[in-house]
Amino acid sequence: MTNFLAAFSREFLGETPTQKDKLTILSVTAVLLAVIGYYNSAELSDIALWKSILFMLMAFDIIAGAIGNFTKSSQEWYKNKPKKRVMFYFEHFIHIGLLVLAVGHAWYCFGLLAFTIVAGLFVNYTETLKQQEINAASIILIGLVVFYVVFPAPQILAWLPSIFLLKLVMGFSVRRER
Repeated sequence: MTNFLAAFSREFLGETPTQKDKLTILSVTAVLLAVIGYYNSAELSDIALWKSILFMLMAFDIIAGAIGNFTKSSQEWYKNKPKKRVMFYFEHFIHIGLLVLAVGHAWYCFGLLAFTIVAGLFVNYTETLKQQEINAASIILIGLVVFYVVFPAPQILAWLPSIFLLKLVMGFSVRRER
């Protein structure tokens, strides 16, 4: 079990996360989870307890990952590992699949996932850091309009597009480790 946790931690934060990074990730995630839980308490109380717990666990992982992907340790872990980077995008099918299991909205969630994976891969394979940043910002803005205006987010998932796009397109796809 210890080896599993160590491997999981490396995939999430790399090998050398600082205590400050860990504290920031946990404290910001806790605050945001409290806000999401509070504003969705009515809907969460209408579903089975296990689904509410699953929803909050997936929200925790997505939010914590959005911050964790910006850490130097995480960036270094994925440096020069193109196959691992691609697999990281596709591992998010699990997150989205479990969110759909918990609260539904499959078309919305899988549409956001598909958009984010394509966008992330595009940014990741852009040559220069500056162009990656410009492409990431442009794609995130397009995604926000698409997933808030054209196809409005369901209330329980209102937090998801902005955090998911920030996590995978800006935080992970822009390769700052060069």
